[in-house]
Amino acid sequence: MKLSNIKAIAIKNLHQMKRDPRMIALSVIAPILVTALFGSAFGGELTNLDVYIVIDDDNFDNIIGDEVIEKMSTNPKFYFNKSASNIAKARESVDNNYTQAAIIIPNTFTQDLLLSSGAEVELYVNYDNLNTSNYIVSAFQASFNTIMQSYFGDSQVNIRIVAINRGTVGILPQKINLTLYNTDMGWSTLHDELAEEVYDILKDEDTLNLHKVDSFKKHENKVKKGEARAIIKFSDDFTYNVLINKVIKVKVRLDGAEPQASAAIMGTLSEALSESFEDTFDKVVFDVDDEYYNNPDTKNEAVESITYFTPAIIGFIVFFFAFLLTMLAFLRERKQGTMERLLTSPVNRSEIILGYVLSSSVLSLIQATVTILVAGLIFNAQIEFTILNLLQAYIIIYILLLTALGLGIFLSTLAKTEFQIIQFIPLIIIPFMLLSGVWAPVEALPEWLHPLSAIIPLTYANRAMRNILTRGQMIFPDLILELSVLLGGACLMIILGVIALNRKLQ
Repeated sequence: MKLSNIKAIAIKNLHQMKRDPRMIALSVIAPILVTALFGSAFGGELTNLDVYIVIDDDNFDNIIGDEVIEKMSTNPKFYFNKSASNIAKARESVDNNYTQAAIIIPNTFTQDLLLSSGAEVELYVNYDNLNTSNYIVSAFQASFNTIMQSYFGDSQVNIRIVAINRGTVGILPQKINLTLYNTDMGWSTLHDELAEEVYDILKDEDTLNLHKVDSFKKHENKVKKGEARAIIKFSDDFTYNVLINKVIKVKVRLDGAEPQASAAIMGTLSEALSESFEDTFDKVVFDVDDEYYNNPDTKNEAVESITYFTPAIIGFIVFFFAFLLTMLAFLRERKQGTMERLLTSPVNRSEIILGYVLSSSVLSLIQATVTILVAGLIFNAQIEFTILNLLQAYIIIYILLLTALGLGIFLSTLAKTEFQIIQFIPLIIIPFMLLSGVWAPVEALPEWLHPLSAIIPLTYANRAMRNILTRGQMIFPDLILELSVLLGGACLMIILGVIALNRKLQ
């Protein structure tokens, strides 16, 4: 293999391109037009977005009725000598003078307080001794007020006092016998943690593919690397804040390099929170602590649409023109007999292929550069224009170029006219564009199309370009999978192209 032969073939091809000004103009104008078009149009309904969720929420297990009784029990004057089995028995103990009063707390007392900001208890009092009765009522109200203020800041309880046997002023006894009927079940025995209720709603949404995890930090790093779209955390005081403070506090960390996915996740989360609480509480304040990663401008927001599309547009333009021009060039040279004359010269097939690769590389790199400049300077794409990032991007582009050349050579052997070549565009280019994530995230595709997307080299090129230009990742060690698939695809396409060309020329 001689480098001089490869150089000669590359120069020949470049001279042919130079003789066609329309091709040169189209090669420069097309990236500008396509970049503008893709930067303005986007769509697709996103589904199965990988989202991690951490639930540390501890249920609100305080039974407020018990706390009130415990508070009253600290008063040395009170002695709870009887616990009634039902309300009738509680009242009967007072009617028969077994006890001075009965405290009747219903089983939904805590729930009524938390959900409706109000509850009712009954104080059934024997008023045959006014001093004793008034003391019981005052102490009971004071205990309730203390507990209510610790939770809500003011009294939330309606104390219904039922007085019987009104008598005269008497001496306050050393011990006051009370009957207790307290069936308050609190919140935790009646309900799950509120965060779990939100999780159940989110789990039923097609938009999200939830993974419940224990570690926030570990999976937060996966969001930063683009391996997941978001992580949502419900803190251990989530239920407490909702019930007591009427504040919904959620921590969300999102991959800002995926604007459509971020918007879909935040929209779905907001709907789930509203659905969980809007019918239960009259007024709830939403306090969502959201933070976006991978925005090259270090803004706490998702990147603009043009930033999302630009890396993929670069790869798509290179792939499309390299594929199309290779098919046209090889078909033209076969029809004109140029290929046969080259084979009779001291040039082998490998040198011919490499010559075409070299000449196509020049045009493809020009197109990639124009696209980057247009998106970055004119449309203000938020791309990290560092020398290292651009060098890595050009490596990915060049490997993708080899794939396009191999595929173009292979399919050119199946075509006899230029019209047949044009027919390959809807069969190859359009599916590649739609299934590789150029137009919309791969997650927006129906589930049955995901396997097809996984075997398209352009899918991995788009992912690598986005990770390099927006997330600032390195090919080594972050993009080993993408690089391996692209190299494997390029080798396979070149081998198939050479085999097909050899058979065609025999």
